[in-house]
Amino acid sequence: MDDTEFDQVPQILFQGISSLEKMGAPGTLIPLTNDTRAVLCGADSNNVIIVATRFGQGRCLVFAHNSYPGIFLNIEKKNQQFVENCRQWLARGHEAEFLSINQAKTMHDIATDGKILVWDGHRSKSDTLMNDLCDYLQRGGALICGTTAWGWLQQNPGKLLPDFPFARFCDYIGVKVTDNYANCSNPIQFREDLIQFKNVYNVVQNLTDNPNNAQDLAIVGSAIKELGDTLPGVPIETLQDIVMNAGQEVIPAQSCPVRNKTHREQSSGICGIMCALPGIKAPGVRNFPGDFDRPPHILTNVQCRIESKANEWYCTGYYVAAGIPIQIDILEQKGPTGWTARIGCHSDDIGRCDEFRRWPCISICRPLSNKTTKMSSAFGGLLFFQNSSDGSSSISVNLHHVVLTPTYDITDPNRAELWKYRCSNAPGLWADISGRYIAFNLPSKSVIHLKSAELDRVIQFWDSIVLAHHDLRGTKPIHRERIVCDEQPSAGYMHSGYPVVTHLDVCDSNSEDFIFNSEKLETNGAWGLFHELGHNMQQGWWTFEGTGEVTVNIFTLHAMDKVCHLEPWIHTWLQDQISSTKKYIEKGSNFNEWKEKPGVALFIYAQLIREYGWSSYKDVFRKYEEIQPKLGSDQEKMDYWITTFSRQVGHNLVPLFKFWGFPISKSTIDDLKKLPIPQIYDQLIQVAPERYSI
Repeated sequence: MDDTEFDQVPQILFQGISSLEKMGAPGTLIPLTNDTRAVLCGADSNNVIIVATRFGQGRCLVFAHNSYPGIFLNIEKKNQQFVENCRQWLARGHEAEFLSINQAKTMHDIATDGKILVWDGHRSKSDTLMNDLCDYLQRGGALICGTTAWGWLQQNPGKLLPDFPFARFCDYIGVKVTDNYANCSNPIQFREDLIQFKNVYNVVQNLTDNPNNAQDLAIVGSAIKELGDTLPGVPIETLQDIVMNAGQEVIPAQSCPVRNKTHREQSSGICGIMCALPGIKAPGVRNFPGDFDRPPHILTNVQCRIESKANEWYCTGYYVAAGIPIQIDILEQKGPTGWTARIGCHSDDIGRCDEFRRWPCISICRPLSNKTTKMSSAFGGLLFFQNSSDGSSSISVNLHHVVLTPTYDITDPNRAELWKYRCSNAPGLWADISGRYIAFNLPSKSVIHLKSAELDRVIQFWDSIVLAHHDLRGTKPIHRERIVCDEQPSAGYMHSGYPVVTHLDVCDSNSEDFIFNSEKLETNGAWGLFHELGHNMQQGWWTFEGTGEVTVNIFTLHAMDKVCHLEPWIHTWLQDQISSTKKYIEKGSNFNEWKEKPGVALFIYAQLIREYGWSSYKDVFRKYEEIQPKLGSDQEKMDYWITTFSRQVGHNLVPLFKFWGFPISKSTIDDLKKLPIPQIYDQLIQVAPERYSI
């Protein structure tokens, strides 16, 4: 099959159909070699869902979700045309049946004549069988296979993609499996314009002639970022020239964001290339995350030991200067393997944002799968180690070409002396300040003026916030939360997750909103960060549609009350919502409107706090944690919440929830009718007291 014929494969497979059903949450694939072709993409050419390969005399289709092979074994009418098209191409027009090899242990178990083999890549195979499969393809065989790589990683904690047998098989046939989630619609539309690039090999050839092509840059940059190395066969000088010739219009800065779509694509591509180029410094890096005014003192052959008890980032105490390659030599590992090294705390990928105020992807993560690992970052950043297992483990390493950076750990009995030394002798640009239950990453210049006692005070405050959140839910911290200050979070002003990401304004030590301003925090709290940490506590059992930004603030109010002594009824944040809340009630309490107004929606939860206290909430949350109910629909979740809370406090709360517009099932109303109705009367009930009834 020559290139011209191979180029027609996507059209052959989608002849007579315009789309394919989205199965689950697909991952993404990268067609690397000239013996691969992108067949179907999601939102853009970096979201490849299907790849066709020619391997020797054989043909193979790789899917980015392990449910897709199943459509060839249980053929439904909606997929019939696509399945038949695939059969015709794979079998070269001959009659052939689909045969699952999921249970096969050797090729001797498989009758291959007249068959197209079908493999769910999550059914692991031995290296021997995978080698035999390659031989089978070389001789003209046909194979359909698929994986959801991110799902495999979730099911195999402590493992990395190189540990995944199917990923190794795909590497051999020229397809790179990634752990990304695809950005795609349902159904996934077949778009020829998105697959014209064919494969990364072809794109690289095109870039040689036109190094400023935005789409090609984006594809190559994304591929290099995933591969963690420069592309085989691509001269490093070519990639360096692309970076060094970048125009100002594609170099992001806070003062001059990149907004033009084409320029953003170019910026993303160049950023991806820089993620792998050794010894290169990103243009504009001084804007963010920063650069040294003078060459820093570089340390080499320094020993570092990290003990891990949870899956989190552990700061090594060192900073990697932009453009200076480092080397990590592993001396000893104990416990579970699966260690990775990360340069840079700014892990948000802002590639899908409408503007770039910094380079889109500036945190580099690599597996420590060999005795020696070499890494480089064009952006620089703090150096972290992480073990993907929650078990106890440790790693000892020698680090080369790193910079000492300010760090503070409240659990270290020698922290005061170490802090004093590092403030004078550690030039690293970003600091790591850690409590027992939370850690912060912010510019060193924001904190080196603080004394040890001041850091103790503020870190103990933040530790108490995390503990208050867990105390309310009835759980204990498994790992430390982390808050990272960033020029541009990937979503909103700040967002939850690991890490919680917020804007740089909280790093200004002269501002009242300074994240380490103890007096302000102890007096007024920090609603935004309490809120984001609260998001990390939410459970789906008691968070239904419309309450994602509501139940989180139960934790915000609790921390405000217990740590800052600001009573929930009525907190100033709620006071600002009273006017709109009264209007909501006056208009009849439409529940669809309630779900769209978090300020209004929080009041019923605050009423329950006022009437029954935090102890009732604690008992209710603990009951959920104990039972872990299997709840499907939002109606089930609402009914369960109303029933659980009512029985916990010994009152029928149906009238209160009906007052706010909640739809309540008849079975729940009947189940609670023997409980007494509480006499709740406040300025909100007073707006429409006649509606406070069953």
